[in-house]
Amino acid sequence: MQKIKDKKEVAVFSWQLRFVAFVACYFPAFLKNIIAMVITVFYFALLKKERKISLIFLKKCKGKAGLFDSYKHFLSYSLALLEKFYCWNGKTSISQIESQNDDIVELCRQLENGNGCLIICSHLGNMEYLWSSAAFKKTHVKRAFEFYPIVDMSVTPKRNEVLKRNKPTLFENILDANSIYPETAVFLSEKLAQGNVAVIAGDRISVNTKNRIVPVQFLGEQAYFPMGAFALACALKVPIYFVFALRKKDFGFSSVCKIHIHKANTIIEGSYLQRKRGIPNLAEEFVRHLEYYCLKHPMQWYNFYDFWAKHKEEK
Repeated sequence: MQKIKDKKEVAVFSWQLRFVAFVACYFPAFLKNIIAMVITVFYFALLKKERKISLIFLKKCKGKAGLFDSYKHFLSYSLALLEKFYCWNGKTSISQIESQNDDIVELCRQLENGNGCLIICSHLGNMEYLWSSAAFKKTHVKRAFEFYPIVDMSVTPKRNEVLKRNKPTLFENILDANSIYPETAVFLSEKLAQGNVAVIAGDRISVNTKNRIVPVQFLGEQAYFPMGAFALACALKVPIYFVFALRKKDFGFSSVCKIHIHKANTIIEGSYLQRKRGIPNLAEEFVRHLEYYCLKHPMQWYNFYDFWAKHKEEK
């Protein structure tokens, strides 16, 4: 869950997260759902600002929303948290991932041919289905390849600690979003040239880059998205795919996950300055896909950040 401003994960002990991980991997589904409901009551009562942002978002998607809608929103996130631990223990199977009639064929063909790419994902749904499947070699691509996720490691340090304990190799390829330098782009270019995949969220506001934003219309109002993912895309000069991993059912543990893959139409070429001019168009294209799926699955939006706040202050 992305927090407001510089806020880190809610105070929690490592043993509590280890218990959640144990529940996710070994308890029957009906008990997981009950425990998720109980956990949700606690956090729903505690996180006042996140409740407010949840209602802002849901009203934009649904027209109106009350506290019970916001509670269900939090419950969906609790189930997604359980799923993250479930995925990273290798419990998912490729049969739980349902591909669509989109650009997945082109993506698989590209990887089969040994060509890398950049995936721009979001905090809508649960990308752990895809990421963990690749880590456990459960993909439709016959050739082995590696994922290089770019994530903000400062947001959920205790959860990261528990995940690392369960699967030590998980963090070998992770790059911290707060430590991206020109050398990082060079490193990634080399890895992608070897046929690997870099993954970055297009909706993650990093503490260190809050002022590097792109204004885009989102859900009927101007919002401010981070520039980082789109600037990186311009620097890497590789094919770009927007990927969304959404549960078929908003509620209920371990639903079948539908993977939606869209190759970016925005052309990024020429000198770096010429490519940089494509950042707004690339961000706009990403946000149009994100908006479409948000309207279909608003309860699976796990980015509790007010993207419209700056716009409101300017009015």
